[in-house]
Amino acid sequence: MAYEYWAVLNRQRVGGGPLIASFVAPAGEVAAWAEVDRLKHVGKGQQRLRRESRVRAIARFLQQDERNTIPTSLVVALQLPDFEEPPTGKCATIAIPEDVDPRPGLVIDGQHRMYGVSSHDPNLPLNVVALINPEDEEIAFQFLVINGKAAKAPTDRLKLLALHYAEEDLADRLKTARMVLGRHTFVGVVDNSPESPFYKSVEWPTEPTGADVDRMHLVRPASVEQAIAAIQKKNLPDLADDDSLIEFFFTLWSAVKDRWPDLWMPNSKLVQNVGLVTLTTFVIEDLVPLADRGSIDLADPDATRKEIQDNILSYLDHEFWEREWAAKRLDTSAGRQAVVDALATMRRNLRRGARWDADLHSLVGVDQDE
Repeated sequence: MAYEYWAVLNRQRVGGGPLIASFVAPAGEVAAWAEVDRLKHVGKGQQRLRRESRVRAIARFLQQDERNTIPTSLVVALQLPDFEEPPTGKCATIAIPEDVDPRPGLVIDGQHRMYGVSSHDPNLPLNVVALINPEDEEIAFQFLVINGKAAKAPTDRLKLLALHYAEEDLADRLKTARMVLGRHTFVGVVDNSPESPFYKSVEWPTEPTGADVDRMHLVRPASVEQAIAAIQKKNLPDLADDDSLIEFFFTLWSAVKDRWPDLWMPNSKLVQNVGLVTLTTFVIEDLVPLADRGSIDLADPDATRKEIQDNILSYLDHEFWEREWAAKRLDTSAGRQAVVDALATMRRNLRRGARWDADLHSLVGVDQDE
């Protein structure tokens, strides 16, 4: 048995270059006959490892608006030894055998689109550009060129493009792709994404309107920016792309919100600038050694959430954020580091069965009930 598709075949360069086939195939079928990172087994892998956060972001993008599509093509290498090349520019049937090992297809670019679309609906069609019977060197070259030359469009150009369309309608659709034109990019995503723990909770420095009735002024934009910057400073490969970065931030603070729901209120120390930045810093610093050793994939929200819940938040006491702190002027670089150090001391105390505030009275003061 084989998967069969009508394709247009072409050689872009008269004097050489691979035979190229363009066709449409259901995402689930592509995932069945194409694999990712096959060459890695012999030390020549080019494709990046799968990041679950990017897969979920694509599936979510398709779920949130039925008009959302992914028109860009997957680029794959296809090994079809018996394929007979038709005249250039003609259509022909591509027959891809199923249930063979190794699989005949290898994804050069677009693995997360393939996985994400397949997760949403395996029958959803994808555009595919296939290199027929390319050498390993050609596969590596194409990967490096495609991924090394990619560049984001300048923000100003995107804003100019947006002016030609109905601003409100376009803005709503951009939210499904976690894009925001106008306000601070990451902060806008944090405020506008329904899955964000800070959904409609950013306190923007603007006059309130009728649309703000259901808003909770919980965090300031600068606090979110500083917290995300604390993650970015670690330069972690797992969080190198925007989808993985924002998904990690959502995962971290969703776990915190579930752990301490009573602290999820305006003026709580937990969500003020010091709390947001220091707890984010403490968590990411704790996770860096695990990520460096390969013990955790920070782009996997489920694994990351479990680690944060079981081994970090479980050894922190909510009273830390409720106590009247003795130390003042903590919203400075030195002050925030003192809080991060205090969190480390608190966890050490609780792990060994001591009071959580042992050796912390200079920062948090003494419980009045003692």
